[in-house]
Amino acid sequence: MSHRDRNYVVTAAAGGIGGELAMLLLEDGARVLACDISGKRLAALQERAGAKSERLAVLKVDVADEAGAALVAQTAVQAWGRVHGIANVAGGISGIGEDIIDRPIDRIGFADYEQTVRLNLNSTFLTTRALVPHFREHRYGKVVNVASLAAFGNFEHMGNAAYDAAKAAVVGLTHTLCRSLGPDGIRVNVVAPGSIYTERVRQVFSAEFLEIQRNRIPLRQHVGPENVAQSLAFFLAPASDAVSGEVLRVSGGLR
Repeated sequence: MSHRDRNYVVTAAAGGIGGELAMLLLEDGARVLACDISGKRLAALQERAGAKSERLAVLKVDVADEAGAALVAQTAVQAWGRVHGIANVAGGISGIGEDIIDRPIDRIGFADYEQTVRLNLNSTFLTTRALVPHFREHRYGKVVNVASLAAFGNFEHMGNAAYDAAKAAVVGLTHTLCRSLGPDGIRVNVVAPGSIYTERVRQVFSAEFLEIQRNRIPLRQHVGPENVAQSLAFFLAPASDAVSGEVLRVSGGLR
């Protein structure tokens, strides 16, 4: 799977899934515009990239903001001239507490609902929309989104109505864009991870809770951000040029 001499945008690129993807693409010879809301973490990504940082551009930006998303497209085109694809990794749940992923709707404030939709759906919609004219001009583009198994409502626990609905909307958006942008040579796919074992997850959730989660996975192992990054990289690569509109679960066997 080669990304040499290709140019990509990665959102939420300063850590977790986005950071792993940015590094994977750089190691495979690509140029990357890494976008994140944290300038400090972007600086850490540049340091991590080392000599590869000559192929790394960074942009501190809120991609869920319309002007911010437009700036992403403008910066990418100015930096690289041609953009081959974008990975919409930005997302998250607004709110605090260990029960955040298992919270009844009457305990979800409307502000948290709006922010959760903004983080997951608005960011994906806006950055994709901003780059479509460029992709259409070249009759080629790759869009890979990040949803969640929560989008399908098949976890054993209650779920979080705001997050689950936002991720389901990302899947729906992916299918619509596949149909509408396909004639322009634009491929749109979505990766749906289960629970991802990140540093933030280790900080927020107890070891007991994480062990319960691990035992629910058929493979009996946590899925890491690097596993999701590899799947995202596949959808960005020329090897997947015949694939569009697909949902890939990266969950260790959870459905």
